Amino acid sequence: MEISFPRKRDNEPFAWGLSGPEPVEIWERFSPAYEAQLERLVSVLRELGFSPAIGGAGSEDGEYIRAEHDDNSRVVFFYHLEEPADAKFVDSLDDDALREWIVASWIGT
Repeated sequence: MEISFPRKRDNEPFAWGLSGPEPVEIWERFSPAYEAQLERLVSVLRELGFSPAIGGAGSEDGEYIRAEHDDNSRVVFFYHLEEPADAKFVDSLDDDALREWIVASWIGT
């Protein structure tokens, strides 16, 4: 399934609730910061030879991104996006550090 941005908002619940009436935090689906981070992750994963997919919206653990590596169709990247600490961690990485983290943590050297 092709992922395009901006995504249309769905009616699924938010894993951690919202901090206010509308999503604004980086871990709140459809906030501008969340969508920008998700788009960045999708872009970097594609550059590294993955086919990313998004799922889990409305579940207890929240939305996630998973990605198969195109060379072997193994799912080698899986990350929860609505977990506040995880969202803050990814946000702390610039694009080069994000690539390095994905390679070191999910592909191996």
